[in-house]
Amino acid sequence: MKKFLIIIVFLLVIAGGIGVYFFIKDKKEEERIAEIKKGWYVEVLVDDVNIRAKGSSNSKILGKTKKGDIYAVSDVDIIGNTYWYKIDYNGTLAFIYNSSKYNYLKDVNNPKDIATPTIKYFTEVYYVDSINDINYDHLEVWDDRPGYEISHKVFHETGVDINGNTIDQYWIQYTVTDKAGKSSSKVQKIVFNKRPSEELVYDFKELER
Repeated sequence: MKKFLIIIVFLLVIAGGIGVYFFIKDKKEEERIAEIKKGWYVEVLVDDVNIRAKGSSNSKILGKTKKGDIYAVSDVDIIGNTYWYKIDYNGTLAFIYNSSKYNYLKDVNNPKDIATPTIKYFTEVYYVDSINDINYDHLEVWDDRPGYEISHKVFHETGVDINGNTIDQYWIQYTVTDKAGKSSSKVQKIVFNKRPSEELVYDFKELER
């Protein structure tokens, strides 16, 4: 019995030590992130973005991101609509890619307004009574500067699919534009209780994707 109690106490001490270790580790990580957020940084919006040794898609991969990762930024190389951010990756200079078309990163505290605004919605289908009732309450829009504007267009898709089924559905394309003129768009399926007049919608073939 005595030996059993000693084992139990020993295991509790080990468990307590492990708990303290992870508590201290988490606390240090929180402090590190808080320090990074005082300056220019990027927050990763998706998993598995490559971290590279140079600002090139052909350069060596040093690692991959996880959604929510935070990296301090020292500079950015802009080539057309692509951006290679110079980041601190475990004490090493590394590069991470973003573009105005595919937003993998949230650019925060940038000394220059180069960040492209982003749009998120949280359901695959937007249900609304009529075309006049469309609003943006269901969207999450972000930009590094205030003053962006949101607009939309509704597209009507008709026809027959490869299985011979009739297609008759609507899509809404949101566009957010910042003060510097940079914009991004996102498309969502939309279902109306009251079908809109064809004069108020666009042909689906005109939708740029």
